Amino acid sequence: MTTLHGIGDLVVALRELGSTLQPVKVAGTLRDVRIDERTLAPYLTWAPGRYTRNLVARDPSFELIAICWEHDARSAIHDHADSDCAFVLQSGAITCENFRIAWREARENGPAEVRFTGARTLREGQIDMRSGHLSVHRVGSSGGRAVTLHVYAKPIDACMTYGEDGTYAISHSRYDTVPISAS
Repeated sequence: MTTLHGIGDLVVALRELGSTLQPVKVAGTLRDVRIDERTLAPYLTWAPGRYTRNLVARDPSFELIAICWEHDARSAIHDHADSDCAFVLQSGAITCENFRIAWREARENGPAEVRFTGARTLREGQIDMRSGHLSVHRVGSSGGRAVTLHVYAKPIDACMTYGEDGTYAISHSRYDTVPISAS
């Protein structure tokens, strides 16, 4: 059964998981949680043609980010560095495209092999989980605006991004909005 909760309730529940969040426990916390949109509204911002990353809460154990996906917006192909990620779809639909990365040569000397391995579309209330640098995907809206709540255990400051041509780069995380209480 799905119950509406305030976004603050989710932050408290995540903090109650302890100082080292395990992906399965985070996913269990997110399962069947629907956030009352009135409490989520301050964290929802939109930008034409792209997605926005809106910080809800951050401490040494995790960060909770509301990501607002405009129609046809999608992320770069990316890993999760040394962080675990779980996200729940609050509204709309999201497509997750999975990739496998193999290095043709030593990383400094040559391109990566970026191979598509499959995709799935998530609907409201569904969860996706990722773990570290071996879990590579691209996420994007599917047919309209969407909102996801992402929990990164531990906060992620930078990750690797990949082009389908094998190029790669370190991408530093940024927020489009930060609540006054988190500054």
